[in-house]
Amino acid sequence: MRLFVVHRSKDRHQAKALLKKASKTLGAKVTLVFLDSTGCKTWKDKAIEALSKAEAIIVYDRTSCEESENAKWEIAKAAEGRLPLVDITPNDTPAVVCSKLKPIYDLREEFGKCFTGTNGTNTLELYKLMIDSSERLIQRRQQTNAFFITAIGSLLAIAGLMVKAGALYSGTIWLLYGFSIVGLLLCNSWRNLIDNYGKLNKAKFDVILRLEQDLDAQVYAAEWVSLGKGLRPGKYRSFTSTEKNVPLHFALLI
Repeated sequence: MRLFVVHRSKDRHQAKALLKKASKTLGAKVTLVFLDSTGCKTWKDKAIEALSKAEAIIVYDRTSCEESENAKWEIAKAAEGRLPLVDITPNDTPAVVCSKLKPIYDLREEFGKCFTGTNGTNTLELYKLMIDSSERLIQRRQQTNAFFITAIGSLLAIAGLMVKAGALYSGTIWLLYGFSIVGLLLCNSWRNLIDNYGKLNKAKFDVILRLEQDLDAQVYAAEWVSLGKGLRPGKYRSFTSTEKNVPLHFALLI
């Protein structure tokens, strides 16, 4: 998340320290942009460019910023770009700052805006579309798993046959190392794909659950509640967390 920080020069160190602590609390990778407008002729050009790349604007100590023409100009430009403005005071704790940044990091407001202007008929059709899309994603996920199992299994089988046939000696032992490296790379790619499939599937179900709110019954939401909403390991454990162990086990074999 990229944040442009409107501040006074005298507050820069304090603002930077507070925002870094809040970023750690949030558990997110945050890029903080602090511009120095003192004696810089191209400052406004740099500010406009930085604002165009920022996800949100942090105003550190608005009362103090209102005393600076440069800071007021930055706030005005941010308002023109309709960027989210987050006010932070010197008295805020990292936890408070984190609570202010979390909705922006989670993109909750933008997510909610995606569902404006829908009616019952459109919602039902979109709901069916998302269910179908989710099922196709599961099929692609299974095909991906099958591909990697076949590929890695083939490497292990070939290596085993070469060892059994005595085809490996001092001059060709590098082939075994080559198989191992390729196998480990495949395991790493496989694990990353499983993780991304899990995130994509979660995003699809977030949309499905939101669409259900406009329907008469919320069957997937009810199912999720029945499973403890992912908070009761005894009732439900994420498929992704389990699947991600499979590439690790293959890597150990290699």
